[in-house]
Amino acid sequence: MKGRIDMKTVLLTNGQQRKTLAVVRSLGKRNLKVIVAEETRFNPSAFSKYCNKVLVCPSASKEPDKYYSWLCRVIVIYKCDVMVPMDDDVFEIVMKNSKELLKICSIVLPTMQNYLRACDKSNATKLAEEVGVPCPQTIHPKKLCDLLSLIEPMKFPLVIKPRVSSGSRGIRIVNNKEEFIKDYQEIHGVYEFPIIQEYIGIGDRYDVCLLFDNDNKLKAQFVQKEIRHFPIDIGPSTMQESVEAPEVLEYALRIMRKLPWKGVVELEFIVDEGDNKFKFMEINPRFWGSLQMAITAGVDFPWMLYKLSVEDEVEEVFKYKTGCMCSWLLPGDILHFIGNKDRKKMDPPFLAGKKYGVQDDIIWGEDPLPALGFILACFRYLFDKNMWKLIFKR
Repeated sequence: MKGRIDMKTVLLTNGQQRKTLAVVRSLGKRNLKVIVAEETRFNPSAFSKYCNKVLVCPSASKEPDKYYSWLCRVIVIYKCDVMVPMDDDVFEIVMKNSKELLKICSIVLPTMQNYLRACDKSNATKLAEEVGVPCPQTIHPKKLCDLLSLIEPMKFPLVIKPRVSSGSRGIRIVNNKEEFIKDYQEIHGVYEFPIIQEYIGIGDRYDVCLLFDNDNKLKAQFVQKEIRHFPIDIGPSTMQESVEAPEVLEYALRIMRKLPWKGVVELEFIVDEGDNKFKFMEINPRFWGSLQMAITAGVDFPWMLYKLSVEDEVEEVFKYKTGCMCSWLLPGDILHFIGNKDRKKMDPPFLAGKKYGVQDDIIWGEDPLPALGFILACFRYLFDKNMWKLIFKR
């Protein structure tokens, strides 16, 4: 797979996700042949003019073995040079079968050991504490019978957080012991032994996005501030701004020096409302939902990752435009607007566009049909609660 970059074929998964659309546009603009896979043809990425082919696939989360067999066949049939797993369900399948998949296509992946350390919020928090990065006070239960004694020194509210989950899935804020026992047992039934953390408020959130080459050397860095979210308190961001934040960047790099990495990774931090300091929250070992923000600011992570897939070298990108903003109007920012009691004070205002320097993740004048793809997907999944949870619990 090494050598000159030419007209190669790239397979992208999870076409429903806005981040996948960002990758389609990034690679398609460079005349690569882009194939998108999803459980339905009705997804935003499939409607992009930069998408060459759409494939309907089995459910990676419900039928992982069937998905893996399908994936192997597709890579061979369509002669895919590069494959990019876009979300957790597919990423896990790829990691478990990486030895065989790497025989038939190029995929940039971390080691299994480091992937598991990054995915597990308990292990990631311990790693951050080990290198001196501030974290919320965290308890790592191993027995249900120890719960009340473990939280005795802590003050409510507390946060119950699954060790392995994506975004805000399974996270609960509890205000007393009764709520704690009930919610912990409920979450434990789905996500075994979730961690318990002190509640540090809903302060400003920052994301550090990084790319490492095949020798674990840092090749790209980017920091964004999350401006708006849905659900408003703990949901994924619906608007972001590119910023410089040297302190939080250094914290992220300090953690990653202890976790040699290949490929992209995102580390999330929040400003503690109590002491106004950055606190580490989690590591996401794959592309993040608001990927378009980094590309807009000048850090084209998809293109750089592709180059690492077919070459040994990629130029470093450590500088980018600050003050750029991206929104996720369909449907994220619309729902934020509906749920925000202070919607008239939103800054930038709802439907902010070029006048405010805001680019949308999906709605592009030069590539308009993904918006139609989103609308059709809404009809397709109108009564599918699992899909709506997938979209909003990132």
